[in-house]
Amino acid sequence: QGACHGSQFGKGGFRLSLAGFDPDVDFESIVRQAGGRRIARTQPGRSLLLLKPSLTSPHVGGLRLRRGSSDYSLLARWLAEGTSRPAAGAASVASIEVVPKERVLAGGDTQRLVVRAVYTDGSTADVTEWARFNSLNDAVVAVTPGGRVKASAQGETNVMVRFGGQAAVARFSIPYASPAPRFQFAEANYIDKHVARKWRTLGLAPSEVCDDPTFLRRVMLDLIGTLPTPDEIRAFLADTSSNKRAKLIDRVLERPEYADYWTLKWGDLLRSNRTALGVKGMWSLTNWVREQFRENRPFDKFAADLITAQGSTFTNGPSNFYRVANSASDRAETTAQVFLGMRLQCAKCHHHPFERWSQADYYQFAAFFARVGTKGSQEFGMFGNEQVVRLDNGGEVYHPKSGAKMKPTPLGGYPDAMKSKGPKTADLVDPDADAGGDRRRLLADWITQSNSLFARNIANRYWGYLMGKGLVEPIDDQRVTNPPTNPELLDELGAEFAANGYDAKKLLRAICNSRTYQLSSEVTSYNKRDRAYYSHYQLKQLPAEALYDAVNTATGATDKFAGLPSGLRAIQLPDPLVDSYFLDTFGRPPRVIACECERAAEPNMVQALHLMMGEGINRKLQHAESVVAKLLSAKKTDEEMVGEFYLRALARPATSEEVSKSVGIIRDAQEKRIELPPLPFLGQVSLAQSQASKDRERKTTLEDILWALINSKEFLFIR
Repeated sequence: QGACHGSQFGKGGFRLSLAGFDPDVDFESIVRQAGGRRIARTQPGRSLLLLKPSLTSPHVGGLRLRRGSSDYSLLARWLAEGTSRPAAGAASVASIEVVPKERVLAGGDTQRLVVRAVYTDGSTADVTEWARFNSLNDAVVAVTPGGRVKASAQGETNVMVRFGGQAAVARFSIPYASPAPRFQFAEANYIDKHVARKWRTLGLAPSEVCDDPTFLRRVMLDLIGTLPTPDEIRAFLADTSSNKRAKLIDRVLERPEYADYWTLKWGDLLRSNRTALGVKGMWSLTNWVREQFRENRPFDKFAADLITAQGSTFTNGPSNFYRVANSASDRAETTAQVFLGMRLQCAKCHHHPFERWSQADYYQFAAFFARVGTKGSQEFGMFGNEQVVRLDNGGEVYHPKSGAKMKPTPLGGYPDAMKSKGPKTADLVDPDADAGGDRRRLLADWITQSNSLFARNIANRYWGYLMGKGLVEPIDDQRVTNPPTNPELLDELGAEFAANGYDAKKLLRAICNSRTYQLSSEVTSYNKRDRAYYSHYQLKQLPAEALYDAVNTATGATDKFAGLPSGLRAIQLPDPLVDSYFLDTFGRPPRVIACECERAAEPNMVQALHLMMGEGINRKLQHAESVVAKLLSAKKTDEEMVGEFYLRALARPATSEEVSKSVGIIRDAQEKRIELPPLPFLGQVSLAQSQASKDRERKTTLEDILWALINSKEFLFIR
């Protein structure tokens, strides 16, 4: 326990490794530390190791070990047999299997889990009574320490099972409705097939498909972070072809804003900022990333260039990857999280508590980066601060506890496809990471070509960007004990992404063309409790940069960013050091860590107050070049102006009721009468407003109507 003997300094002078992940340290603490006082070889039953946790002797930690239990008997036998270490080369746990792997239950049903360990020598053993069980959602199913599961409420979750440094999960589904509701769902592609199967398992039914204006606004904001213009809206609505949505997706993916928007997203992940890279390094990386998306470069090539980068950080953009991450550990963690969606940080100090990765796995992975170094250069002048990424002649990573030199090894070891026959036997042996002169090339091959983790990670990220929630959530925390909500769908998304040459546009096109993506965000009685299975579209708040540009589009007024050309949009900004209170308020990430969690995605009160009362919005509404000013100058009618506001802000035509109410508000404001204070000789007097006063009231009211649309949920969210 981390709260007791497993804490950093232990308890009462007795320290054990957290969750027993370091047997060598534990052996020393139990058998040899404190003069061996914790064990009694001649009288095992008198050992403190048994007396205290069984409460035969006083123990502040309470009862942890019942006399006569299998655990007690096992420890007593080990003590009686001489407290020996495991034999050199003894079989260790290679994996664990849990039965059943998945089960559909009704409320109140129970299921006992059985856990079997598979050892490196091929033997197996039932280890159920020593396995640890935890429900990932106690509200759906609860599990006892002995592995008995009980269904509590509708939904789906997994039970996490751990033993011997290995982990597995068992999935339990409790349908929301039984029998499952019937529904008609025209499947557009393989995505729809998998989600519909999940709905039927869970007793869900999908919402209707969204209307055309909603789809147009959704797909443009999701793919290029840009609102459609009124002319684009009118043209799309006038198109009567049956494949108009597919054609729209193709057009949007070819627009120049595509490269800008996805450069922004990947700039966040790669931590492109001038604080770490300098101005020249930041622009070098940003421009390189933009070029990759402009050319639609295959993602495996994009990743490999970053992983194997070297040279000047000013002239070779990818080299900046190694200036942001400037140690072997940081580079290993960043590479794993960005390209594999795996958070390795926990394994740096101890065995990962929720995954199979050990400290040795962590440092073997870090060893790929041991010989990457940087040096200063005066190519751009003595004070240019140019850095050159290079490969050093030597450099190793050592295990912090054992001191052993770590051999560069991918997570989980090399697959057979990367091995070769040994020189003396036909047995397969690991490749020599140093044979090619750059260890990272072997790592890049493993990441992009020799396992499914890379493709699944990118597929899950893009699914999460478009659908509002990843199949694995958080989207960059893929591990055995955080399984996807639809494993079969994620498997096929990743497989198709790889089969299509890691083409990001083809992946986006498949998602957007699915009927699942095109569902309405309006819930029904059959799916109102669904938060993870995509039976309706998930509302998403606009990212800060897209929202800033949307405000500019709606108002018609733009601001110039300091130090950058006029007309540059927020989605084109190179890093977060460009000053903008608006962007910081709405969650622009500082690009300090390579984690999706750095970008704030939830609305808050400060944001609401800024939109309602902030000086910036009002200044744009009242600007001489605002849409209100231009429409007034063009002598547009009230009805025409209201219609234009709805198209520019909400990307849809206003309803007749919305137009009628808005025009009524405008005319009421113009017809206000001025009440003068009572005069002794006239009494109470009311005077009609002058025409100039009426014009001012009209302009102010029009600005207020547009302000109200900008503050609406429909504007602030992708729906």
